Amino acid sequence: MSRTDSDPSSLEAWPSTPDGDGNGSTEAPEQSKQAKQRRRSRPHTTTTTATTPAISFREYFQYRELFTNLTLRELRSKYKRSVIGWGWSMINPIANMLIYTVVFSLLLNIQPPFGVPSGLHNYAIMLLAGMLPWNFFQGSIMESMGALLGNQNLIQKTYFPRELIPGATVASKVVSHLIEMSLLLVAVVCFGNWRAPFFIPGIILTMAVVTAFGLGLSLLFSIGNVFYRDIQHFSNILFFIWMFLTPVAYPYYIVGGGINSPTGTFSPGKYVHLLGHTVSLGTIFKLNPMTDAVLTFQSFLYNGALPGSTHIAAFPSPIPGHSATLVTVHSNVSWFDFMYLVLWALVALVVGLWVFRKYEARLPEEL
Repeated sequence: MSRTDSDPSSLEAWPSTPDGDGNGSTEAPEQSKQAKQRRRSRPHTTTTTATTPAISFREYFQYRELFTNLTLRELRSKYKRSVIGWGWSMINPIANMLIYTVVFSLLLNIQPPFGVPSGLHNYAIMLLAGMLPWNFFQGSIMESMGALLGNQNLIQKTYFPRELIPGATVASKVVSHLIEMSLLLVAVVCFGNWRAPFFIPGIILTMAVVTAFGLGLSLLFSIGNVFYRDIQHFSNILFFIWMFLTPVAYPYYIVGGGINSPTGTFSPGKYVHLLGHTVSLGTIFKLNPMTDAVLTFQSFLYNGALPGSTHIAAFPSPIPGHSATLVTVHSNVSWFDFMYLVLWALVALVVGLWVFRKYEARLPEEL
């Protein structure tokens, strides 16, 4: 498919193309002057579809400057004409933290878990350690859904790998997320978890896995939203339910069991009956890959421990004059859980890219 356009250069840093009028023909020397003028007056024709069904990393590298420009445009336009500007990237999660703290911690009296071995017992830190990654994951997908619709003119103008558009949206969210997590890391250290900085490589690795997971779903949702606009409305309900099926606003021990106070008080896990079998509610929640993502971040930032680690914690005895009680505490997330998250991320990325490339050629028509 091709489209006639009088201004083919909407963005800079476009990969160079061979010179010529694009029709591959040559004119004889004896051609008349009028024929030459007609040739020069022809409008520029550019292709809007991929030349091959599969894309290579070489092509991505060729359009790297375009991807950078798209990402910078997303960052610059996000808080354009805003007085506070990038301050909103922290005001929004802080406002959510205050609301959830009042509702869950004060009104519902939900106690935060006891961080082992960090010793933290703070609902706000626990909440932010899970809420910031969740907001990044949800925001990447929600904002990517309208990215193709918002770049309609660019898509209909010429060909380039269209997955760069939702990819640039996710990349802009990565920049914001890095800033938020850096500030949270400072706050965690100030509240007493001095072990957290040693787990920065693990935090970055987990962020990369969540980014791949979010990118894969962003490709699926963005291409699907072009053909079925109901997806955008359905996604609001989906992510609202998904968030409450993920231990973000409440600690995991409520469903899976665990220590819930500095005195060593233990809450048993909850069980449900399914098809004649008794199943742990914590096990059901672990089927959600974002549960493992949130628990991994909380393990690094809140507990100050690696996934799958075991620590011995000393809790004061409830009987005066008796020695402290030593309790073996296991991490809520294991390395198997982390690999389960990685598997989901890889599958989502591969499937998302495959579906996107399959229907990409129809984008100029559908838009």
